[in-house]
Amino acid sequence: MEGTDLEKSNTDVHVLVVEDHRDVADFFREVIESLGCTVETIHNGVDVRAAIKQRPPDVMFLDLGLPGMDGIEVLRELGTLNCKSKIFMMSGSDLRTLAAAEELGKQRALSIAGTIPKPIMAEDVEAVLKPLLKSHYPVESLDVREALGRGDFFILFQPKVNLRSESQSAVQGAEALLRWNHPTFGIIPPDRFLGAIRQQALMPEVTGFVMKEAVSACKYWKDQGQELTVGINIDGSQMGDLQLPDFLSDLTRQYDIPNQLINLEITESAAMADPIASIDILTRFRVKNFNVSMDDFGTGYSSLVQLYRMPFNELKIDKSFVLDIEKKKEARTIVETVIMLGKKLGVVVCAEGIETDKTCQFLSDRGCDLGQGYLFSKPIEKEAMLTEVRGPGATPAQEPGTMVLPAQR
Repeated sequence: MEGTDLEKSNTDVHVLVVEDHRDVADFFREVIESLGCTVETIHNGVDVRAAIKQRPPDVMFLDLGLPGMDGIEVLRELGTLNCKSKIFMMSGSDLRTLAAAEELGKQRALSIAGTIPKPIMAEDVEAVLKPLLKSHYPVESLDVREALGRGDFFILFQPKVNLRSESQSAVQGAEALLRWNHPTFGIIPPDRFLGAIRQQALMPEVTGFVMKEAVSACKYWKDQGQELTVGINIDGSQMGDLQLPDFLSDLTRQYDIPNQLINLEITESAAMADPIASIDILTRFRVKNFNVSMDDFGTGYSSLVQLYRMPFNELKIDKSFVLDIEKKKEARTIVETVIMLGKKLGVVVCAEGIETDKTCQFLSDRGCDLGQGYLFSKPIEKEAMLTEVRGPGATPAQEPGTMVLPAQR
């Protein structure tokens, strides 16, 4: 059930527009108010601190080319303020400059929701705001412990496909994805509730739940004659838990599952939270024959250093690069380089976010080993993993069917 009676109304959504051209700022005001939101416009970066302190915005549109204090300086200021607004950056600069600014914002722990090249049309503003308004509810205030007790959390599995296989069914395994089925708000995606889990110090309990569900699914598939791998995401806050390898090993022994069917996915930023503890934990995972994957590879400052020092045996190319393969030469170059690097190091390379035949073919031609994305399947229940997944061209709403790789069509 997708309840709306307890959601914030749009009038409770406050938008801040930081734009030095007053006619453009007035244009934003008109469009945003037409959606029922409140809006404040300021015309220089210097006034941002006061505006945020007076009324923290839910959403901010930030022009990078501000006079006096430019948008990059504003991002620095927002980082020091621990700003929680969803930020859309605007600029007439080239796309690489926008991408660099977006990455800088993320590195400052800001919630960068996207970039909008200028000139901006009314439909551009509506397109980015409407999805935010539809799901604008205070997840942080919800009781995660109560939800765990009610059984609100559940796991879906997104298939991982062998891009180099010539067989009709190339599904090799899946990634376990956590979802929250709230009795009032319906299905809540993880990017909305992970902050609440961390805030309420419940990540150990949630991690244990995910591990148990993932190993249980492996057992279910094995009993049905299918040895499928399963990927489990490990939050950075858990990389200091030195008992985690033993906990997972006890689980696989209890369910009689080979450890090599389990793949622990850790982002570089998570590994960097406590490098010594991370090396300890990851090496113990590998000693126990679990697989260890560096998730979102290429998005951190020192991926090569951590890849060199830590015992990863899989690289997952971040979907931000994969989604841009057909649009940007730079993305294609980075993806090709990562695949080549993986081959040289002897590790498996997996690409996330595959949505088109053309992207899949590009990756397959360059020797990428595995792929995930809506081209193959949306996240599905463990029972559906036993059927072959519907092939390219399927929409996320379609039922599972038979998968055929692009090269076979």
